Amino acid sequence: MKKINILFIVLLSIIGFTSCEDTKDPIINSAAINGSLSFKLNQPQYSNYLLEDASSTKDLDSLTCVQPAYGFTAAVTYSTQVCGDANFATGTFQTLPTTVNGEKVGVNVKEMNKAIISLFGKLPNPVVTKDVYVRLKAYITDASYSTTTDSLIVKPLYSNVVKLRITPYEFPLFPYTDASITLRPWYIIGLGGKWDNNKAGLGASLIPLNPVAGNKYDLNGDGEYTYTGYFSATTNFKLIRDIEAWSPSWAMTGGVLKLNGADNITIPASGYYTITLNSIDNTMTMVATTTPKTYASMGLIGAFNGWGGDVAMTANPNTGSHVWYTTYTFDSADGCKFRPNGNWDMNWGAGTFPYGIGTFNGSNIPYTAGKYTAILNDIDGSYYFIKL
Repeated sequence: MKKINILFIVLLSIIGFTSCEDTKDPIINSAAINGSLSFKLNQPQYSNYLLEDASSTKDLDSLTCVQPAYGFTAAVTYSTQVCGDANFATGTFQTLPTTVNGEKVGVNVKEMNKAIISLFGKLPNPVVTKDVYVRLKAYITDASYSTTTDSLIVKPLYSNVVKLRITPYEFPLFPYTDASITLRPWYIIGLGGKWDNNKAGLGASLIPLNPVAGNKYDLNGDGEYTYTGYFSATTNFKLIRDIEAWSPSWAMTGGVLKLNGADNITIPASGYYTITLNSIDNTMTMVATTTPKTYASMGLIGAFNGWGGDVAMTANPNTGSHVWYTTYTFDSADGCKFRPNGNWDMNWGAGTFPYGIGTFNGSNIPYTAGKYTAILNDIDGSYYFIKL
């Protein structure tokens, strides 16, 4: 019995020791904790690349690296960052969407091409070769000490920078009416001090820029958007791309319009202005224009109410009362139009849904069943039906 007790105590000691060993936190390189640790990105096999639309789904090459010396083995996720300058700290850079677990990172042709256009703007015709600088970003999702001790997080780490010579290509552009296109408009926010950036603010504080006729849009819905309306010199605003998100945005830095600028946009004098934004080239202009005609009221009318009455729309006073909006639920699919002042001497319609550029006495708008916020700009007839 005594021998059994001794063996049992020894066994418990071994189990306890093993348990302590299993829960012991790894020794982490302090440079990984503060983010100062770098790691080696190898020079790719080629230094010159010709990108082509026909190969847009393929990789132009793979970037290989040595895992950062964290002090322990980790499952690392890598993403590729691209800059037009060797100094990423001061230059504007793009992070490619694709991420990879492992030290061999494929670089997609289309993603790289779009990043180059974002960095350098509209490409000349013919296109020219660009000096492009790339690095890898490494991060691990579970990189902290035990919650019962320290809570030190391993920060994202960055490799050395490698220079490549890349000849990009122009993306094919399509009209906004093309079935393969889903527009990704930007929204004005802040007029009249209204900053509600969720769907409840559509029309009142979130005002979408409008599509433009012609081959202006890529398959991501990026391209040229415009808006004409009234702006007060006493207000300030910015443009955001995504509902419920504040970045990316167009704002100002030092009085100059900038993508992701630091300050809200202001104007020198109250009046009507036209904004033109190209989300492929990342350019934005704002120029003064003439005062347009105004309407006393605006309504939505269609088969949903037997063409026998108007759903009253609300005018946004911060736009000079040229942006109108309402929320309505269509029980089934059919057609509708917008008309001012409750009569048919003037109306807007077009054959596209959920957005379009309405023309006077145009065709019916072919809506589908659902609850929508309808927004109309009576200056150019552009409209949106944004599903709620």
